[in-house]
Amino acid sequence: MSNKPYKNLSFLLTTALGIFLVLLVVALGVSFYFAISDAQLASRKVFLNKQTELAARELEMEIDKFEDDAESMFSFLEDKDLDLDDYRQDLTTVTRKVVNSYPGLIDTVWVNLVDSAVYFTMTDRNDFLRTPYNGFVRSNYRENSSLYRSNPQGMQALFRLNLSEFTKDFVTNYYLNAGGGKFLLIGDQIINLNPQNPDSPIEFDKEVFNTIKSDVAVGLKGMYNIQLREGDRKIDGILVQYPFDFGNILENASLIFFIETEQLTSGIYNTYLLLFSVLILLLIGTIIFFILSLRNNQNYQKQLEKNSKEISELFDQQNLLLKELKGFVYFHNHKGEITDVSEEMEKILGSPKDVFLEAFRPESTHEDVLRLKQKVYDALDAKTTFLDFEYDYVRPDKRKIRVKIFEKLLFDKNGRFNGGIGICTDITSQFEFSQKLIQSENRLRTVLENIPDVIFIYDNEGNVIDFHVKDKIPGWDKSSLGKNISILLPPDQRDETLQAFDIARREGQIQTVNRKLNLPTGTRYFEIRYFPLDEDRMMSLAKDITNQKIWEKGLVEAMNAADEASRAKSEFLANMSHEIRTPMNGLLGIIDLLEMTPLDSEQTQYLEIIKNSGNSLLGIIKDILDYSKIEAGKMDINPTVGVPAEELEKQIQIFYGLAQKKKIKITTAIGSEARELFETDFDRINQVLLNLVGNAVKFTPMGGSVSISMDVEKIEDDLFYLKTQIKDSGIGIPEELIPMLTEPFFQVESSSTRSFQGTGLGLAIAKRIIELMGGELDITSKVGEGSKFSFSVLINKANVEKEALKNKTSDERKNWFGMGNEYPLRLLLAEDNDLNLQLMQLMLDQLGYKFDIARNGLDALKMVMKKEYDMVLMDVQMPVMNGLEATRKIRETPGMDKLFIVGLSANVFDEDQKKAIESGMDDYLTKPIRLIALAQKLEYYYMKKQNVKA
Repeated sequence: MSNKPYKNLSFLLTTALGIFLVLLVVALGVSFYFAISDAQLASRKVFLNKQTELAARELEMEIDKFEDDAESMFSFLEDKDLDLDDYRQDLTTVTRKVVNSYPGLIDTVWVNLVDSAVYFTMTDRNDFLRTPYNGFVRSNYRENSSLYRSNPQGMQALFRLNLSEFTKDFVTNYYLNAGGGKFLLIGDQIINLNPQNPDSPIEFDKEVFNTIKSDVAVGLKGMYNIQLREGDRKIDGILVQYPFDFGNILENASLIFFIETEQLTSGIYNTYLLLFSVLILLLIGTIIFFILSLRNNQNYQKQLEKNSKEISELFDQQNLLLKELKGFVYFHNHKGEITDVSEEMEKILGSPKDVFLEAFRPESTHEDVLRLKQKVYDALDAKTTFLDFEYDYVRPDKRKIRVKIFEKLLFDKNGRFNGGIGICTDITSQFEFSQKLIQSENRLRTVLENIPDVIFIYDNEGNVIDFHVKDKIPGWDKSSLGKNISILLPPDQRDETLQAFDIARREGQIQTVNRKLNLPTGTRYFEIRYFPLDEDRMMSLAKDITNQKIWEKGLVEAMNAADEASRAKSEFLANMSHEIRTPMNGLLGIIDLLEMTPLDSEQTQYLEIIKNSGNSLLGIIKDILDYSKIEAGKMDINPTVGVPAEELEKQIQIFYGLAQKKKIKITTAIGSEARELFETDFDRINQVLLNLVGNAVKFTPMGGSVSISMDVEKIEDDLFYLKTQIKDSGIGIPEELIPMLTEPFFQVESSSTRSFQGTGLGLAIAKRIIELMGGELDITSKVGEGSKFSFSVLINKANVEKEALKNKTSDERKNWFGMGNEYPLRLLLAEDNDLNLQLMQLMLDQLGYKFDIARNGLDALKMVMKKEYDMVLMDVQMPVMNGLEATRKIRETPGMDKLFIVGLSANVFDEDQKKAIESGMDDYLTKPIRLIALAQKLEYYYMKKQNVKA
């Protein structure tokens, strides 16, 4: 019995089912379209409402912020502590800050400064201009577009604003659908904010427009379905308005956003119509394909067996090649089942063959299998005959590899799909290399895009073949392509540029030239480097060094100004030192002489007060000059050999009298190594100790205590740390003021009634001396409990014996009266100041010396030429001829090399002493000259004279 009728019935049922499915899909598609359209329209209404509200609120906040900033400028004008000069100096900065903060809002700012008026504007090129204004006119104020303020001093300020233009720019960033519109309602005026068609005439329905105005008047936002008229075209759409205020400038404005209803639905309609059409066609095609498949299944199977046999033969032939390519071949039928796979699969994918075949069963959900099947379906839909793609595959051992799939799709002679043959290749190494290459190219591209330099690439003849210019530079743009390097720069710079280009090309070395371009925006300077890119191309990098040139010019000017200020300061300090030390010379010198005369106890007490006051004043002067030296970096370290412990004990001895008077107990703890010989600048260390111990005794109340410790810590070889600590039970220092203690002129108690006097320089000098000697100063203190000052400096072990040092030191002589008989010298005193001359006469008389007097350098020069002297006491600053010049003239005279010349000066800077020695002086005494210092010099040079004779 034939089964043909059953086949025909099956065919009819299949066809009817297909038609029913097509109609069902069409019905569902239409319903889905209307649902999506309604949802889209509702969503866009909500979005439009939110956009309008957000724009209006942020615009209102921006205007409020502008008013606050404008108020800060008005507050600046109303500041009673500022005078007119302050206004003129800072007005431009304040105004520019406000204008720059709100681009497009401020048109003009007028300011009336009582005696003058100015106005500020921002040009189209963003140049901020300040221009004198002949007369401030209050009539410039416009209602609803200006801000005006004035103060009692008669100063006035007026901002003229562009509210509509500012609003247009502000709402540009708020997105609407194509065909939408943005408007600003001010009173009865509708302002078009659309940048594309700002002059397009828009007409609102009068009834709707009146409703909008009514809502705005009472502050109500609204959404309206309206019809607009744009020329001859009627537009249906949705309009949302949101009322707001331009701060105190303008009230009852409203921002209006509008979108066309047709634009919202047309996109949906077109998209879904195309989608549904494609779906129906796919469904029809699927049904036809299914019907045809039923009829031809047997033919497919026969053809597949034939093709499989052929493929199997081809498979065997290509196995050897695949082993070298790190790949494997696979075959699959039209159902997607793998029918065969080469043995290399296990090595590449890391899975057994049976697991691989099982993964391609029809019911498999393996991710990679589904990916491959989907690729096959996409290729069949696209009517292509092959697959070519790559992806990352994770092996069972968690190692990720990159595989490339190439598959040939097989069809029978009727065009029906039979299966496919594919090659899977492991391309991990190639992929990683290509990724590195891509990353390298991306990095290079990023560098080029962000580099501020101007880049040109030339051929060997100097013709531009490529370029990169980040900023616009006239002449250095697309127009330069094909041009020769000789015409890219001004004629006066051409020869040097071509020479650098040729040298770089010929020798392969970078050549650098500096170039100056006079552009419309001003003069700019460039540093251009030429170098070979390869055998056929040259490259140049032009770096804009305009700011560097300006900075260098400013730096030179600043350095010159600093040098001038330093010279002025040095001259001032030198003059101050000379003027103060000259009378101090007389005061302290007379005190030294008076102290040697018989005095009763009351006179001795008065003399002691005068002496202490003079020494205090001299100490203040010394502190100021020392700090000036440190600040200028001119304080030198002069190492000498000594015993740290003995130097400390000498400084403590100075304060024993004051300590006993205040009943303060001073204790010391000195390490044994501190009693050895070391080499350092003990004068500077003693200066620090004198300051710190003096402060401890001064600020410790009656009955308190001061403890001092010193020790030496070895670092390496002959290098040591000298560590010293001074601790007292004094008044203490507030913790927050400790960091400021070492600032110059700072005092914890700075009122006019303070208990302790001083310059406030002592600790500042001590800290800088310690740092200069490679150490640091540490301060800890508590109010009412006392303070602790610790410091450490670098010192070196001395290579001399202690006894040898003692032999070089003679006992200090205490009575110098009449020493002229013991150490006779023929003296010449060159001094012009009467007070100093009188003092030196008294001192030399008490010492027992006869001497001649010269009142200036010229007289001194003449006298040494006529009479033989052993020593000249030469004042440095004298009229007619100063002491330095006179000394040089004397030294130029033959036979005068044995004459001792000792300079006398109130200038204490190292430079002054250096100048004196360079002029030919043997020694230098600074004023005020003390009797003992003068006596020691006379003794020293007498002994030196005797040694020379011997």
